[in-house]
Amino acid sequence: MEQIILPMKVHAVKLEYRRRRLAKMVSGYFAVRQGRDVIVITSDPKMPQYNSRIPRILRTSSVKAKPYVNAVNAYLQMKSEYDTLLTAWNATYRFAPPRVRFPIQQYYDPHHMDNDYFNNQAGNLGKYKSDTPTHSDHGELKSKNELLGSEVLKQMRIPFKYETQLYIPEAEETLNPDYLASFYEIDRCSYIELCGMNDKETYSGKTATKINSYAKGRYRQGREIIYVHLYDKSNFDSMVFAEQVLSAYDCMIPFSALDWGSEPVVFEY
Repeated sequence: MEQIILPMKVHAVKLEYRRRRLAKMVSGYFAVRQGRDVIVITSDPKMPQYNSRIPRILRTSSVKAKPYVNAVNAYLQMKSEYDTLLTAWNATYRFAPPRVRFPIQQYYDPHHMDNDYFNNQAGNLGKYKSDTPTHSDHGELKSKNELLGSEVLKQMRIPFKYETQLYIPEAEETLNPDYLASFYEIDRCSYIELCGMNDKETYSGKTATKINSYAKGRYRQGREIIYVHLYDKSNFDSMVFAEQVLSAYDCMIPFSALDWGSEPVVFEY
């Protein structure tokens, strides 16, 4: 798969979200001092006396170090994500990234599809069982295309749930969308439907009926629902899938959420 290029607003949001998280996290790193494994704490919100110049150094195996191990691992993971995003930003643009005004308000959100909505949904509720299911790290999926879509979402670090359950009273129909994707940085989530095998009349009819049901329930394309159309069941395009999802994500971020200010943004940890 080609390198995924993030839209500018999405890129800025991902950077600022991680920058703010990093500022509140316990920071540090693991090292070896005098032949012993240690954890070096360079920042702890509960202990402001420690910093990069005067760190707290604990043996990794000590009781006092245990609460810090997971915290520092989480910090290093977040820092790695931030550094990767910042490197990509600097390679793409000739100006510093903007600050972002959180929380990002949506102009219209009829279904309250936020992080709480995503967390409260259960996955793998589809009743249809394929005769030839695809087994993967994501569980048992009905098709190879759904597996490929899952892999792209994983690569983009977008959490998702497979086949949640959605009842649309306006259409008197219960659906099991292919994915429920979480755009957690902006407190939003959306359903994603793969639409393929359009050469088959029965399948095309079911797809049209499903799209009509979403429309009756006021699930808007590019907001609460994202349709990814495939040429046929054997022609999955990973870049088209990624671009459709990221385009919708980008549209959920108003330009007014970006604060360019008058001073350059300094990102140092």
